Amino acid sequence: MAATPDPLLMFAGPGGVGKSTLCDRLVREVPGFERVVTATTRSPRPNELHGRDYHFLSEPDFDRRLAAGDFLEWARIHQKQRSGVLKSTVLERLPHTNLVMNIDVQGVRSVRAAAQADARLQGRLVTMFVAPDSMEVLRERMLGRGAINPEELERRMLSAEAEMAERNSYDYVIHSGSKEQDFRALLDFWAQAQRKLGVS
Repeated sequence: MAATPDPLLMFAGPGGVGKSTLCDRLVREVPGFERVVTATTRSPRPNELHGRDYHFLSEPDFDRRLAAGDFLEWARIHQKQRSGVLKSTVLERLPHTNLVMNIDVQGVRSVRAAAQADARLQGRLVTMFVAPDSMEVLRERMLGRGAINPEELERRMLSAEAEMAERNSYDYVIHSGSKEQDFRALLDFWAQAQRKLGVS
């Protein structure tokens, strides 16, 4: 299923809405997609591998890559570690395959800005926002992901509200239900995006 030009599909939305699950299933079940491997300064979790799950960078390495202009976008996550998308992981693969990545709203803004100045990205961006059924459902999902203190929970909920305010600037909005419903919506929107991009 190849589109012309090969797109960069970006998922954004509050934490806990299932973006990673959608990303992984798209790569697994739809031919022609690869996931963009992002960079992070956090330590690997058990079973995570450098280059497969993330590019794990030390803080000094991240600083050097940042100073060299190697990042398409980057941000500090939850006031702790930094994460970002290296230009090479997108621009070296984009001419050959469809790419998908899970990214925050700030990252989407940064990539859109970069596309204005880089012809290699122009006409290739497709954005999808994954919105929770309600803020209360989102709160329950965050609580269900593991131990989280009340202050951190409220900070993430405030961040989610700010992210939700930007959902109408996206090409498509997936109103999250079950995992199966979300994936069906993704496939429907992807079919629409292909028609807009033009399929060879």
